[in-house]
Amino acid sequence: MSYHHMDAMLFCIECNKNTNHTISYKNEKIENIQCNQCGRQIKVDHDYIERNFKEEIVRRVLSKPSRMTKEMEEDITLFITSLPFRVISKPYRIMKEIYKGK
Repeated sequence: MSYHHMDAMLFCIECNKNTNHTISYKNEKIENIQCNQCGRQIKVDHDYIERNFKEEIVRRVLSKPSRMTKEMEEDITLFITSLPFRVISKPYRIMKEIYKGK
């Protein structure tokens, strides 16, 4: 089993502002996210997610941070130039995939 942590600036619903957070990974999957200012934690229940959501989509969403890091390392220019479009279109693409199976 591999464990690692990553720091990120995220919006905290308890602090009601962007704060530093620690994202903890276990075997390349997000295990929990904790606000470094107030201590609020969001734990990811992988069993619940796997029971209630389409397996492929869940795997891709949970592995997205690792895949994005790899893309950045391979070609930072391409990553940065494609990011705005991807951020805007991703929610639509995910919803399209979810409802495609129904």
